[in-house]
Amino acid sequence: MNTRRVEHQPAPRIAHTQQLASGRRAPAENATAAPIVLRPAVAEWEREEESDAALPVRIVVVDDHRFMREMISRMLGRQPERYHVVAEAPDATSAIAACEQHSPDLLILDINLPDISGIEAVPEIRKVSPSTRILLCTALVSDERVIDALRSGAQGFVEKTNSWDDFAEAVERVRRGENYFCTTSNGCTPEVRAASASRARPMPQVPLSPREREVLTLIAQGSTTKEIASHLGVSFGTVDTHRTNLMRKLKIRNVAGLVVYAFRAGLIDAPQ
Repeated sequence: MNTRRVEHQPAPRIAHTQQLASGRRAPAENATAAPIVLRPAVAEWEREEESDAALPVRIVVVDDHRFMREMISRMLGRQPERYHVVAEAPDATSAIAACEQHSPDLLILDINLPDISGIEAVPEIRKVSPSTRILLCTALVSDERVIDALRSGAQGFVEKTNSWDDFAEAVERVRRGENYFCTTSNGCTPEVRAASASRARPMPQVPLSPREREVLTLIAQGSTTKEIASHLGVSFGTVDTHRTNLMRKLKIRNVAGLVVYAFRAGLIDAPQ
């Protein structure tokens, strides 16, 4: 009797499964698939930080001269991965509206505007866009204007007669969260120009007493001798003594120099 040879087939391979979060089972990858590599979990805040770092800085440019607005916008536009100009404005009123609409990361704000000055506009801008950092620009510089600008709550001040490199440095450092001050004008006293010339160097570590630091902060914010004395509960003479000691220790000869020093040291808070 003829017999037929029966070849036994291997038993079918049973696919492994993995449990899904939903409770269903899904077939596993075949044997030739690449192995699964487990990576450490990334915290939500780290993902947000990485995402923010990859985004260009959103900027509003304000100047009453169209040429200046367009030049700044085009120069910054050469680095689209870093900067994105979202709006331009010719006056303070338009600047406030643009900041309210776009909430930019950085505002480049001319001081000499046709309606109100950029310095006067800073408090209004901070109301509608509190997180926006502000870089003030001007072609007309004096000690009084510098003091007003630094006390306004802006984070940067740069003179238009400076080089593009100075301007680009100002944009970048204010964007990073630093306070930046740069002027070379003869309209300022030597102390103010010297403070500007030292902007790239770290602040000198001058030991100040807590009371001297408090007096310096109040001077920088614009308080008068009478107001400081009343606030601290001391005499006018004591305030004058602290001011004299501050100027001696910091090697500064006038109030404008003290204001610039306090600004660079981060002692001037934005007005509430």
